[in-house]
Amino acid sequence: MLVGETRTFRAVGKDGRLRHNVRWNVSPEHAAKLTVVGDEATIQAEETSSTVVLTAYADGDSSEASVEIRSGRSLAAGTMMWSVSPLPGCKSTKMSQAVPSANGPDIYDEESCPDGAYVRALTADGRELWRRKLGGSMAPAAPSVRANEETQPAEHINLSARSVCDEISSGMTKDGVSRLAQDRNLRLGEKERESNSWVFEEHNVRCTIWFGEAGTVVKNKKIIVSD
Repeated sequence: MLVGETRTFRAVGKDGRLRHNVRWNVSPEHAAKLTVVGDEATIQAEETSSTVVLTAYADGDSSEASVEIRSGRSLAAGTMMWSVSPLPGCKSTKMSQAVPSANGPDIYDEESCPDGAYVRALTADGRELWRRKLGGSMAPAAPSVRANEETQPAEHINLSARSVCDEISSGMTKDGVSRLAQDRNLRLGEKERESNSWVFEEHNVRCTIWFGEAGTVVKNKKIIVSD
C-alpha cells in the first residue's frame, strides 16, 4: 500500500468463523495508524516501511499480516497487491472471479488439502468471508452472501489490471480525482458528481471512491471483474 492509503482487516479463525473481541497491534507504530471499530481493524499508512506487521489476538491464539508501505502516487504495473496463505497443509490450486455483487465475495480460492478440497471466499482486498469443504457444509457466511453465487464463478481474472483507483490516495480532493478521471476519458453525470460516492467502470476494473464531509477521499475500493 501507499503512504496515505487505508486497509481494513478482520480476524477469521481456522474454522472460517469471524473472531470477536479481538485485540489488535501494529508495529512499528510510527509507520501506520491503527483504528479499531467493532470487529474490524483499519490501518492508515503514514511512513514508508517494508516491515509493518498487524497482529490479531483472540481466544488464546494470534495471527499476523505483513504490510509493505511504499512512497509515491501509484504502484508499478505488476505489483502484488496482497497474498493469502493457504490453509495449514493445503495448496492453492485455482482462483476464480465471483459473480459481482454489492457485499458478496469478489474471488474464490480453491485449495487441495489432505482431507479433501476446500473453497474460500475472499474480498478484493484479501479478506476471507467464509470457507467450505467441497461436498461438505459451508462455514457461516456474511448475511449478504447469496447461495447462487457459490456455483457461478467466472473463469477469467486479471489481478494486475490497472485503473484510476491505483492513482488515488486518501485526502485527494474531488477536483483532483476528476482530473485523473478525465485523463482516462472517464466521465460522471451531474447527479453522481454531487454525491459522496463515485464509481468508474474500466476494462476489467470497477473503482468505487468515497468522499468525506470535507470533499476529500476517505476510502477507495478496486474490484477486478472477469473478462
